[in-house]
Amino acid sequence: MMRRAKRARWAGLLLVVGLVASACASDDTSEAPAARPVVEGNLLDAIKDRGTLVVGMTLQFEPQMFRDANGNPAGYDVDLMRMLAEDLGVELVIQDLEFPALIPGLLADQFDLVSVGLVGRPPRLEQLWFTCPYVPYRQVVVTNDGAGITSLDQLDSGDVTMTALIGSTAANLTATRFPNAQLVELDQAPAFLEVASGRADAIVVEEYLAIPFVRENPGTSILNPDAPFSQEYGAWALPRGEVVWLEYLNGWLSYYISNGRLDELYTEWIGPTEGLPACN
Repeated sequence: MMRRAKRARWAGLLLVVGLVASACASDDTSEAPAARPVVEGNLLDAIKDRGTLVVGMTLQFEPQMFRDANGNPAGYDVDLMRMLAEDLGVELVIQDLEFPALIPGLLADQFDLVSVGLVGRPPRLEQLWFTCPYVPYRQVVVTNDGAGITSLDQLDSGDVTMTALIGSTAANLTATRFPNAQLVELDQAPAFLEVASGRADAIVVEEYLAIPFVRENPGTSILNPDAPFSQEYGAWALPRGEVVWLEYLNGWLSYYISNGRLDELYTEWIGPTEGLPACN
């Protein structure tokens, strides 16, 4: 009887000790830092496995990106994409679409990135991730001389019609800077044509596009050649959540910015540059 009583007391003690240990272990686990989340998907590996880099572009913005006399893609962005594909050891596939189709196409996983010099404005940041800058921009106003506009202040009037590329930074700048003007958003070529024909009074556009347009269209002028709007920078856009792909692209840009190769290409295709900010 005494042995059974002792065994019962030991069993009860062990049970209590076990419960206490279990409770302590449970408390330790709850106070431990949460495990680092696993990143789902790896677009960089998918690109290398498939053997192609698929890029969304709009080949209408000479000399940044366009089709040459033989119909082949050419320009600053195209050369960068060829360099990127070569370093990845894959084939470059360019999907040439109208500008408004690029962001929806990226959201629908039609390409691995968009290379069209997008500026990471806040509404876009909610949908996409952006790399470090790879192309500098300065916006100017081109006017039809027949409109009689001689100052920027005259543009902010309900009697003035202005054009800009659909959904572009230029369109946003026009609406913000000249809210009283009538803004008509079009594809790039029709937006220029409206000004050349006199159906529109002015267009806000990148300086590098404005210079050849004015040269080839007598009766048009750059209104603010010595005082372009503030410097902006275009970046590559990619799907949100692709951490590995973003880190690779930023590292790639950092390397070629640091060794001067991007400045060389920009000068070769577009003109002198004040340089790109360091990619951190």
